[in-house]
Amino acid sequence: MIMFSIIILTKNSLGVVNRLVDSILSQDFDYPFEIIFMDNNSRDGTLQYLKEVKRKNSDIEIKILHVPENEFSHSATRMKAARLAKGEFLIFFTDDILPIDKHFLENLTKPVRIGKASASYGVFQIGGMTRFDPIAAYLHNGWFEGYDDFTGPINPYCWSKLTPHMRRKLSNFDNCASCIRKDVLLALEFPPVSYGEDMTFAKKLILNNHKVALAKSAKFYHWHYVKFTYMLKRMCVDQILSIREFDLYYLSGARGLLKVLLTRLIYRIIIGIFLIDSPIKEKLYWIIYNIKITTADFLGKYIGTLEPKDLRGPLVVFKKKLLRLQKDIVNEIDRRSIIRY
Repeated sequence: MIMFSIIILTKNSLGVVNRLVDSILSQDFDYPFEIIFMDNNSRDGTLQYLKEVKRKNSDIEIKILHVPENEFSHSATRMKAARLAKGEFLIFFTDDILPIDKHFLENLTKPVRIGKASASYGVFQIGGMTRFDPIAAYLHNGWFEGYDDFTGPINPYCWSKLTPHMRRKLSNFDNCASCIRKDVLLALEFPPVSYGEDMTFAKKLILNNHKVALAKSAKFYHWHYVKFTYMLKRMCVDQILSIREFDLYYLSGARGLLKVLLTRLIYRIIIGIFLIDSPIKEKLYWIIYNIKITTADFLGKYIGTLEPKDLRGPLVVFKKKLLRLQKDIVNEIDRRSIIRY
């Protein structure tokens, strides 16, 4: 019988990974699996919890592996686990997702299991938690409807003729919840990047004669409160990666930043006021949160577009400071990666 290896990255995950583990153990899934926890120096009781899970579930092979602080990356840590895994199919989860139903594993793995794709990924939704951003949920939760069930293969010539936005869309992939044939991953490998190993790997797949499946029935909740600085850094490195891999610029220049930011802020404020069902106090809270996070999002993308050739014009002093900030962000992420997607 085929076997699966479920790989979960943890870092001070107590309180969130518990929900995921409980869901995994209660799934209607008829295939044997092992669980590999890759723990990045947790100090909040996560390790004790994982050891207790292992003790209580002796019928399942559970490994708890330590990843030193300076050796963690979303790419390298997953590759290390993949090489140690026994299963011919690998399931990757981040620690803070929550499958929506008991058929999640069945639906997530099916396209790969039956040979229709080399990799598949699930549909992340915002919700299912005690508190979450209702404006983001309103905007986000129908995203998958505009995507095909399968992508690829694409030959390099056709790829070169696609628009940057189409290249990015066709390379959509999400290691928050994914399933990959082990032999394919070991052959192609996640690229050695500190952020975005999933979309860069999907690009590799479709350009190397493989199909990627979007498992639309495999829905899971995933959302966490983020700070302004986190979003700024994440979107800066996202933009840099998108330029390098897809030639994709999310905005152009300071005027482009102001235009798109103003448009998005107005739209989110309208949604907050008129389209979500919450008390006035809650509406105000989430409107302010969205103003903050959306500003960080597009400012980070703008910083990510800057190059030395842009150091001219009336904003040159400001641009110099942002270009230095870009270098600091890249150096920091290269050293520490981004702990939580």
